[in-house]
Formats: sequence, structure tokens, C-alpha cells
Amino acid sequence: MFHFDITKEPLSNPELKAELQSLKKIRKELIKYSCISDVLHAFVFIGLYFSQFLSGYAVLVAVVLSTVFALFLATIPRQSLKLPDRIAIGTIALGTAVATFLIINVSMQQPLTGSLVAGLTAGSIVIVGATLGRKIKDILLSIESVKAIPEDTVAQQELNYLCRKYPQLDEYREQATQNLRPHLSYGELAAMKKWMKEQDVLPSP
Repeated sequence: MFHFDITKEPLSNPELKAELQSLKKIRKELIKYSCISDVLHAFVFIGLYFSQFLSGYAVLVAVVLSTVFALFLATIPRQSLKLPDRIAIGTIALGTAVATFLIINVSMQQPLTGSLVAGLTAGSIVIVGATLGRKIKDILLSIESVKAIPEDTVAQQELNYLCRKYPQLDEYREQATQNLRPHLSYGELAAMKKWMKEQDVLPSP
């Protein structure tokens, strides 16, 4: 995920546009991989259904279970895939695979082979969907962060307050203006707030 560094010279307009294009390219690639994954998983379930290894209801159960958990893991409010997140994804994927197998094989009395394949596929959907979904979410947040804030009154007030209180931040804004960027971005405002917290200074109410 792209982050602004206010301890360095602000990016110029061309540099900012180049970064935005790079982020959009990554977004396009991630969406393509997500579509390919969806198609491959769909082919597996279609194959199980037409080969009569699973009934239509069994396929529906596997799809719904895996999709629900994949969406949950992809949209929880975190911005990076750290080791605890990966462990959680793996654990939930394994649980989804086991639950899918038990429901389909035991409760719905579907064939063992079809149930095993459905369980493994459900687990795969959770892992791939959660991982790609989280990365797409991070890229979308990064794209939003490079947008300027000229018409956002609240953001402008926050920015003006920070720059009045901290000369370093006002100097950064002045440098951005000299780089032909009269308006800072949401990402730079977030970086300023983070910098302020790192200084162990709390803003006045």
C-alpha cells in the first residue's frame, strides 16, 4: 500500500500522477487474478454437479459458506496482511473446508469424493478471496489517498490547524505549493496526523 512520507520532499504533480497510474495498474492486475480465480472455482463446482458428484443444493451450500467467509475476511478493517492475519485466514479456510465437507457428506449424504473436493475448493475460495480482496481494498484506499482535498471543508480545517501548530508541517505544505501542488491530498493529511501522534503530542479540542 502506498504511503506518503512527510519527512521527505513532497511529490510533484508528475510524480503523483505516475504513482496513481501505478496503483491503477496494480488494481487492474488484482481484479484480473480475482476473476480468473472465480472462473476456476466455478468450473470445479460445475464439474462436480454435472458429473453427479454433488447435487445442486450441495454446490449452493459450498459456494455460500466459502463466499461469506471470504467476504468477511476481505473487508474487515485492517490495511495489511501481517502474519497474524495470514494465520487467521488459514485457520478460517481450514474450518470452512471441514465444515463444508461435514455438512455435504454427513448432513446431505453426498458422495465422499464430491464432498472432499467441495471442501477443498471452499477452503481455496476463502484463502484466495480473502487475500486478493484485502489487497484490492488496500489499493483502492491508496488510490483515494492521493486525491486532493480542495473542497473538503473538514479536511481543510484539520490541515490548516496542523500546519499552524507545527512549523514542520507548514513547511511541507509550502514545498508542495512550490512543486505546483496548491492542495495536499488525503494521504498527506493522514501522514501528518500519524506524524503528530508519533511526536506524542495531542491536538487541542
